[in-house]
Amino acid sequence: MKLVLVAIHIEPSPRALPLGPSMLASVLRRAFGGAIQTRVVDAFVAEPAAICAARILASDPEAVGFSMYVWNRGLALEIAACLKAARPDIIIFAGGAEATADTSGVLADPSMDFVLPGEGEELIVAAMQRLLQGDPPQALADWAQSSPVKDLTNLPSPYLDGTLRPEDYGGALWELSRGCPFTCDFCFEARGTAGTRRIPLARVEAELELFEARGIREVFVLDPTFNYHKVQAKQVLRLIAEKTHRAHFFFEVRSEFLDQEMAALFAAVHCTLQIGLQSAHDNVLRNISRSFDPEDFEAKILLLHEAGVPYGFDLIYGLPGDSLEGFRQSLDFAMRLVPNHLDVFRLSVLPGTRLAETAAGLGLTYEAHHPYRVTALPTFSALDLEQAGHIARGCDVLYNRGRAVPWFGMLLEPLELAPAEVFEAFADWLDAHPGAEPIEGQRSFFQSLFEAQGDSLLGALAADVIACFGHSSALLEGPGGDTVAPGPRIPFHHDPRVLMARLEAGTTQLEELAFSIPPMPCEAAFALSKGELVLHLF
Repeated sequence: MKLVLVAIHIEPSPRALPLGPSMLASVLRRAFGGAIQTRVVDAFVAEPAAICAARILASDPEAVGFSMYVWNRGLALEIAACLKAARPDIIIFAGGAEATADTSGVLADPSMDFVLPGEGEELIVAAMQRLLQGDPPQALADWAQSSPVKDLTNLPSPYLDGTLRPEDYGGALWELSRGCPFTCDFCFEARGTAGTRRIPLARVEAELELFEARGIREVFVLDPTFNYHKVQAKQVLRLIAEKTHRAHFFFEVRSEFLDQEMAALFAAVHCTLQIGLQSAHDNVLRNISRSFDPEDFEAKILLLHEAGVPYGFDLIYGLPGDSLEGFRQSLDFAMRLVPNHLDVFRLSVLPGTRLAETAAGLGLTYEAHHPYRVTALPTFSALDLEQAGHIARGCDVLYNRGRAVPWFGMLLEPLELAPAEVFEAFADWLDAHPGAEPIEGQRSFFQSLFEAQGDSLLGALAADVIACFGHSSALLEGPGGDTVAPGPRIPFHHDPRVLMARLEAGTTQLEELAFSIPPMPCEAAFALSKGELVLHLF
């Protein structure tokens, strides 16, 4: 039998790696040898369905399986329709979180023959055995039931057996455990399973050695709460420090399980942490089976800050019981802790979650199809949700994509504005200045804020601070190599060489810089020479 397993990714990136289908391909190879010839095909949501279908049909498959998630369900079903139109005899099935959460809805599509819900390794072996024995696809639709893999020890690693070559993708998705100990109402992760099951440490060590040997630069850890089991998390961090030197690791953690030793272990490896804050209001979080202690959260984040560990937060707007003003307060709370990035999302009421079951009682209305976003709730009107999204856009463009972490607090202090106010004003500014160049846009916006308060001198200095940080970081973090020719001339109000020297010496207050650096209008071009930043003054 020829089988194609399809992974549909959001966009090309080191994260766009078909780990799930490759794990299934590994178990099928071990179970059936050459009796089932399995090929994994990558696709992207921006690609036309017909193009994806042609890529799949090039392997002349007898069966095609889709790894279906909330973001690719529509395209997966479009591709399935193309496949059935071209080859009515082809067997088409789906697995993954979306197919598991809405099995009946997926099966209602005329192109879909059956669904394999839940964890797929054991289920797909049994399903393929039945197909090889001649069972019709309809029989599998009636038979397949979700059942977690109880013992992860026996699962093969697609990295170690050669099924999946991470160097072909520029990164690796890394599974260390399955299951989630928490039952957040908006999440599907823990439904149908209890507790967590862990990948054996010997396999973890072998995969680490492979990542290092293959020169993998980015590793995305899939555990929803990496540090829940503190002892095992610390074991893995020690292994990473011992076995790898080049890769940057991305972890999702919970603040309540952080301690000083763990912060030091994170600091000893190249990593970034993502922490699900969601809201800074305990009464809001209790509506989704979470809780929040702001003092404990701040204390745990301080451990990371003092250790020099980069961290970011997630925020969700539109949660039951929240409001636009409550969201603004949560955003301001998060920004006081100086995250390296802040990801803000509108609440989605995903199929199969407890929130989908309780939405009517909570007064939530939401989209019937992907992305299932909440459209209104009693305390958060549709207009307020749009305004929260407006603020979120301002945050993303100004703070995240604008690399504003080093200077944002320095500029806000003399302005005496809350972060949410600034993000909202910047989103308005973006609407009035479409297509503005990022760094120059930031300079112009902040200069206008200071001028509105009657302080054009600080506004000019703020614009220069943004230019120094923005252009230097773009060079130092960019792909251009150790030597880069001078870029365009940048207008400055002050000598950028003196300004950068003061900043590098640790000056963090804009007023202090204003007293120590006299105005000197000039132009400067930034360059790199053997990895060192060079300024050319004109």
